[in-house]
Amino acid sequence: MPLHVFRVSAVVRESVPLVAWSGSFLASIVKNLMSSDEVGCGFSLSPLQVVSGKGLRVVLSGFVGDSDGVVLDAGSRVLFRLTSFCRNFPSHFLTSLGNGVVGPFTVQSIDYEFIDVFPGGRAEDFINFIDVDSKGVVEVFFYPTILVFRGWRVLYPSPQRIVFNLLKLATGLLNLDPRLAKRRARVLSRNIELIKDCTEVVGIGIGRGRVVKAFMGRALFGVTGLENLRDFVDLLKFGSLVGVGKSRGIGFGFYRFRVLPPRSRKTSRADEGG
Repeated sequence: MPLHVFRVSAVVRESVPLVAWSGSFLASIVKNLMSSDEVGCGFSLSPLQVVSGKGLRVVLSGFVGDSDGVVLDAGSRVLFRLTSFCRNFPSHFLTSLGNGVVGPFTVQSIDYEFIDVFPGGRAEDFINFIDVDSKGVVEVFFYPTILVFRGWRVLYPSPQRIVFNLLKLATGLLNLDPRLAKRRARVLSRNIELIKDCTEVVGIGIGRGRVVKAFMGRALFGVTGLENLRDFVDLLKFGSLVGVGKSRGIGFGFYRFRVLPPRSRKTSRADEGG
């Protein structure tokens, strides 16, 4: 089953106050643009992101205890990503976007990408990111995320749950061999550890009076072995298209990541110690 990835840039036509999670607000708009079949196939969203002078900023709204709320000002430029899991091209969604006006937004541009093969990198591209002990470090900043294991909510960045969740998704969506995927997940899970956890559990109103708990913040993962580092980064690249964990349809499980070269890790530790 292919992935249909849409990246949309738009301008806010009129100021919008957000009292709940921005992803819930976006999901309500997106569902109105899609046919019932397209909604039924499943999709994932990024949260709303605002373009500012400092780059992209995720619109963080609906947090329990935040009485001020968030206002999207008229004239602001926003971005979001939608990934559809439909086998057929979601033409109704694209036609609706093409009308130019979507809720309080005026659409400026739409980028489309078709993906039917799991994105694979080359191990040799990561040589400069491992130290003399063949260890690499990956920094991930999670926006509200909920991992699950056998029905339990895992509210911290467990590397095992991330690996198994993303490989399970890739197996279902991009037709990976499930036996090979499970075998690779076991190897990866033994060679990745959470070496620094700066996340915290937060309560977020997702609309209609519902509040859920999720974790959010920065985490560092240590990876042993060049091929394991390559495979973990490949998984994270895939996850950047579909999200990780639970409630991806309202923009949960969105993250940003980078691989840290050995020199940067030393600088980072010195900064933290100062």
